[in-house]
Amino acid sequence: MLPESADLLESLATHAAVLDAAGVIVAANASCRALLGEIEAGEVIGRLFAAYCEKLLSPAAAAGVREGLASVLSGTAQRYEMDLFCGKPQHPVWRALCATPLAGPTRGALVVLADISRQKQLEEHILHDAFHDTLTGLFNRALFLNRLEQSIKRLKRNPQALYAVLYLDMDRFKLVNKTFGHVTGDRLLMVIANRLQKLLRDVDTLARFGGDEFAILVEDVGGLTDASAMADNVLRQLAAPFRLKKQEIFVTCSIGVVLGSAAYEHPDQVLRDADNAMYSSKEHGGDHYTVFDAGMRVVTQRRMEMELALRQALESGEITVHYQPIVSLSTGDITGVEALARWQHPRQGNITPSEFIPIAEETGLINDLGALVLRESCRRMVSLGRANPDAAKLTLSVNISGRQFKRPDFVEEVAGILTETGIDPSLVRLELTESVLMDNADEAVATIKRLKALSVKVVIDDFGTGYSSLSYIQRFPFDSLKVDRSFVGNMNEAEQNMEIVRAIIAMAHKLGLEVVAEGVELDEHRTALTDLHCESAQGFYFSRPVPGDELDALIKRGVNGESPSS
Repeated sequence: MLPESADLLESLATHAAVLDAAGVIVAANASCRALLGEIEAGEVIGRLFAAYCEKLLSPAAAAGVREGLASVLSGTAQRYEMDLFCGKPQHPVWRALCATPLAGPTRGALVVLADISRQKQLEEHILHDAFHDTLTGLFNRALFLNRLEQSIKRLKRNPQALYAVLYLDMDRFKLVNKTFGHVTGDRLLMVIANRLQKLLRDVDTLARFGGDEFAILVEDVGGLTDASAMADNVLRQLAAPFRLKKQEIFVTCSIGVVLGSAAYEHPDQVLRDADNAMYSSKEHGGDHYTVFDAGMRVVTQRRMEMELALRQALESGEITVHYQPIVSLSTGDITGVEALARWQHPRQGNITPSEFIPIAEETGLINDLGALVLRESCRRMVSLGRANPDAAKLTLSVNISGRQFKRPDFVEEVAGILTETGIDPSLVRLELTESVLMDNADEAVATIKRLKALSVKVVIDDFGTGYSSLSYIQRFPFDSLKVDRSFVGNMNEAEQNMEIVRAIIAMAHKLGLEVVAEGVELDEHRTALTDLHCESAQGFYFSRPVPGDELDALIKRGVNGESPSS
């Protein structure tokens, strides 16, 4: 080898060697000689390069190197590259081998070995992060989907290779973050992950999907009994209190269970059904598991169709406002009306509020729906007052959802509608349920005060169905209270029910609140409420809700109490 070639070899920053046509080392720089000398002592020049590889690698890997070098030396390949693991498990060392043919009449090759240990470590970290949750160290959604896909394929090949998926969502976990802070919430998630991990076998997979959602893939289950038993174990494991910083925290979860079948083609289909089953558990109040059945998929499809149809209905004018009169129990006169949204679908006919209001709440469409009802009813009452002096002082009650009430611009929206329609604000009653107030009482009080500054009245609706008490309610500047229909409808069935209504009315009066009773359907209801000094009532006994174009006629003729069956 020429001196200048040797100098060039020494100038390379990596370990480098020159091989002849037989793969024998004919030259090597000092760093390469030192490296190969660590593998096997003795003279490096004149030895087969592949012999060193056989000392480091498995037989299969060494054979691969021999074949690759042979292809370069024979001229059939212009380049051969391979990453070689040269260290021990506790001290991993990786080197990248690159062999290229040398130009000239005598065949040979230049072999370069570069240390890529740091690069391999970074790749391992990146790969780990790509498939693991950073908070809990569990697998993430991406890896779970990969494992689930393999289970689906395995079941296709072997009908006995059953699997099950459990989809978990912690109940009311936002309350934990709000009460104890997100740091404690994160610690709690780590402890939950640790508890769940202890339930699994080596073949099972636990993953965190983000937030407070987890999924478990149970392999080789015997059937639905085994899957249900795992769900029971999860509920029991989480039932024991968690102790963080001397604070006991109780957590439950809702679980959706899906047993694998040949009908599933993709992981997303399995997770979709598990998610539907989990939401069914939520509807049962949590701390519950539900096994998926095909009927749930029908319900979900119906909800999706309803959401799309509702969006179109808000734009096309299918949503209208009906009005139910509120009657003075002392005089029998109509003193106000409650505005109620109604949906007449062009093909499906009347869709009940109990069906579309929850969908509007979940999707956020309740904001548009609520604004539509408030605006349309204000316009109607202004028009009615101009045409009929007897209706000019009727109050207008409008339900306000929690999502509407919590919007930062809600008060401004109400003020804009009042100005736009020209209604007397003092005639407007905005009705709020107890659940709206419980989330953040201080913020709710501030919003109510801003509404009252507009001169509107604020009413607590459906009183008695939530968790608050009248002593709690006195914190809020309400003007009146509505007794929920469930109390009114049952008060003649037992003395205890009557006493509940009596207590609500008496305590409301002590707080200076007027009382309106909902759900009056019988003359006995009207008589009892009158005897209890309830100011006003509404219900089918007086009138069903009527369309806006029938409201004027109803106001003029008044109401004569009658049974809803008549």
